[in-house]
Amino acid sequence: MLETATGFVLGAVIGAIATALGSYLLYWKRERDATRRLRLAFVEELRSYDYLDDIVDAGGYERVTTRVEHPVIYESAAGDLGLLTEGEIGDLVAFYSSLYWLEDLEDPEDKKDRIVDVIDHRQAALEALER
Repeated sequence: MLETATGFVLGAVIGAIATALGSYLLYWKRERDATRRLRLAFVEELRSYDYLDDIVDAGGYERVTTRVEHPVIYESAAGDLGLLTEGEIGDLVAFYSSLYWLEDLEDPEDKKDRIVDVIDHRQAALEALER
């Protein structure tokens, strides 16, 4: 009788541990996959802003302020930024903040250095996400 009770208790404990471990591994895999998908989405969105490099390189500081596309991924996935590392988040926020700053900017010729910084922030965010 004692061996049977011990077997039941031991079986229940092992079953509970296996269930908890399986649940944790499934949770971990889903979080990892969600983080990977989020990074890929941001990389694609950042690459879609390549045209800004060309405009700035050509000296089109006035044009760059009217040609900025609204970020879709950043605005829709802002609540998921916590899945990324602090460095990635910092670089993304720096780029998107500077991108919003560009919208309808007045006197862009006076702010050339800061407009070039937008390009640098985009490159830094891309590098951080692709590591």
